[in-house]
Amino acid sequence: MEKNKDQARQGDIFFCKVDGPPKKGRKIQTPVLAYGEVTGHAHRIASPSISQCESVVDENGDIFIKSQTEIVVDHDEHGPVTLVPDTWFCVTRQREYDPLAAEKERRVAD
Repeated sequence: MEKNKDQARQGDIFFCKVDGPPKKGRKIQTPVLAYGEVTGHAHRIASPSISQCESVVDENGDIFIKSQTEIVVDHDEHGPVTLVPDTWFCVTRQREYDPLAAEKERRVAD
C-alpha cells in the first residue's frame, strides 16, 4: 500500500497526522488499536512492537502513536496501512450522523 503522510483509513478506523499528543493520557500496553464490534477482528500494530512506539490514549479513547520507524497496522479484512516514521498520528473510530436517530452521532461499527 502507498504510504500516506497525512491521513489513512482502514475500515472504520481513521489515522490523521497531528502536531503531537495531548498532555494528559496513558500509554497503550497492547498492539490492538480497536476491535470490530461485528466481526471481532482487530486493527493491530504489526510492526514495530508496541514497546518501540510512543503512545497516548486520551479521555475520549482516541489513540496517539508515533515511532522512529514505519508503523504497519494490519486487519483481517482490510489491507495494511503504513504510517510514516517520526510523525504523530491520531487513531479514531469514524463516526456517522443520523438526524432521525435518538443518538444523532454514533461510531461506525466494523
